[in-house]
Amino acid sequence: MRTTYRRWSAYPYQGEQSPPTPYPSAAYYPMFFISRGETKSFLDPLGNQINWEIKNPSGVNWDSELLLVEQTLSRLTPQQIQIANYWGNSETTENMTPIIFHLAKKYRLGSPYIARILAYFHAGINDSFVISWYLKYLWDVARPNQYGRNITPILPTPRFPAYPSAHATVAGCADAILSYVFPADATDIKNTMEQCAMSRLYAGVHFKVDNDEGLRLGRQIGGIVVNVLKRQSFNSFG
Repeated sequence: MRTTYRRWSAYPYQGEQSPPTPYPSAAYYPMFFISRGETKSFLDPLGNQINWEIKNPSGVNWDSELLLVEQTLSRLTPQQIQIANYWGNSETTENMTPIIFHLAKKYRLGSPYIARILAYFHAGINDSFVISWYLKYLWDVARPNQYGRNITPILPTPRFPAYPSAHATVAGCADAILSYVFPADATDIKNTMEQCAMSRLYAGVHFKVDNDEGLRLGRQIGGIVVNVLKRQSFNSFG
């Protein structure tokens, strides 16, 4: 069992000679619902320190994770390839925002309500990206194609560390927020967001644990946003 892991910044991508070049700037963007405390801590809107609900990568069995990537890529179905391309060839929110407009039309919501939903949604997504980037560069976990195992991804491997998956973190946040706003549609929303996360395994650019733990982290961030909505007596629909 390999619990130590390769560092993204120390190994070249498959077919390359030098390790990739980091650009962690997004880890320091301003946030809306989360603030930075002292000694690299983060605070919720009430000023309480946040303990992130994500597994430390040192506790992950990376041998099993690598095997799972290889097995997944060796038996991909046409539907899984389609899912990988759907979520990987556009911005994640490009595929998520139409869900909001569809549900807004379903429940006949007015423009002010729609504007508020979009504002909270995208502000939460912003914070999800920042935290995922912070943890990516904090832990510096290598991608599957940095283990020298002749892995052929469906899509190009992004040039930043793997853990946690940003797609999955964003999807988890979207799940929490939209399921609160549209509770009658929570099952469909959850299934869609979990598909988004799993698409990165199908693409061959992430380990499954990147996606599982990213979802968990994103749902925690989304929960912080939902707590703000509850304090402001924001109505849910459905």
